[in-house]
Parts: sequence; structure tokens; C-alpha cells
Amino acid sequence: MVQECWAQSGDIRLHYLDNQASGPGIPVMFIPGLHGSAEDFEPALRAIAPRRAIAVSLRGRGKSDVPEAGYRFENHVKDLAALVETFNVGPVAVVAHSVGVPYAIGYALEYPRQVAALVLAGYPARYPDLSADWGLRSMMRYPEAMSMIAVLGLQHDSVEISLWESLAELQCPLLVLRGAKATSRLPEELAEEYRRWVSDAHIVVFPNSGHRLWVPSMQRFIQAIEDFLQNIPPNED
Repeated sequence: MVQECWAQSGDIRLHYLDNQASGPGIPVMFIPGLHGSAEDFEPALRAIAPRRAIAVSLRGRGKSDVPEAGYRFENHVKDLAALVETFNVGPVAVVAHSVGVPYAIGYALEYPRQVAALVLAGYPARYPDLSADWGLRSMMRYPEAMSMIAVLGLQHDSVEISLWESLAELQCPLLVLRGAKATSRLPEELAEEYRRWVSDAHIVVFPNSGHRLWVPSMQRFIQAIEDFLQNIPPNED
């Protein structure tokens, strides 16, 4: 049964969904893309059971608080730390999609003892500089996804951050997922760039998927994650 839960990150209340499962293995935290919310990964929470898992809504998204300011990259990294501390199940496997990917990398670098494994789906190791044009398109295309306050805050506080070289500092196993269709945002050459910096990175390609890697098959998406995680022992620290 998926349950609504809340965590506190400073003055910000964050919403997340918990599948309340009690099976074996490393717990999972799903991080959606830039416009996403916890609800986007509710089907994944059900599909990955009996493995325990949560899906998060970062500040300004979903049911989480919408602050007037504080949308920098590092604010989101701190949100993830607060969520895992509230989840309180030890180190987690972080599964991130789209612009959730740089947030996840930043989190794994800043809080390595909290991250047992990284699954990075469909995006390169960089945080984008969000233009005013991006803000306008977001408000027009996704009027229900984020408030104007959050869109403007993200745009105002964004700066380009390359995380490629920092990948060499990761202390956990890495799985990279990418779709091969034209809508993919992680072309083959950038997927291989992950292997340049993390020589033992696993790369899995879904030939008939684009950016949304769980389409057309959620089962295949979850199975790729399970195949990766089943050989990683839980961290006992």
C-alpha cells in the first residue's frame, strides 16, 4: 500500500510516497525530472515491491512547499539528504530520471555514506542553465506541474554545472539507463562518457524507449534496476 509521507528540509515541507514494503534488499529512492513529482513514480513503487521504495517531490513540485526563493542546485541536494534521513532505513539506491540525474550525482558526492548505488536514467552528468525561454515554455506546457513561483525560482537560480569529472569521486556502483529512440536525451556518446569517468559503470540500452524509459514497459525498467541491485550487498555502516 502506497502511503503519503512528509519530511522537513529546513523550513520546507517535502512530500514523498512510500510503498511500505518490507522485502529484502537495498531500499530505493526515486527522483523525478525537473517538472516531476512523487506521483509520477507511484506505478514504479508498486512494481518494485516487495523492495522498499519511496518517490519524492522536491521543493516547488507536487505537494511539497513552494518557497519564494531557494531553488539553487545545492538546495535540492539538501532536500534529498533530508528525505533519506526521514526515510531512516540506512543507505539507499538512488534512481533518478532526467534532470533528477544531476541532483542525484550531487547528493551521492556530498553524502556518500547515504548512497549504496546510483541508477541514472536518460540524462547527462550536468545541471542546465535554465533560460527565460525555458521558463515561458514550462508555464505554457506544464501549467499544472509547477507554480509560476517555482518556475521563476528555478530559472533565476540555475547555473550550468558540469559533473562529469566529479563522477570519478563516486564511492558507489553506477548503472546508466538510456533509450535509443530519437526522443532520448542521452545519446550513445554521452552514455559512453559515463564509462570514461567510471570505468566499471553498467550501461543498459532500451531500444524502443525514448526519454521516458518505463515506456513501453515498466516491468523492463524495474527489472533492469533489480538486476543491478541484486548483486550489491547492503551497507552495514
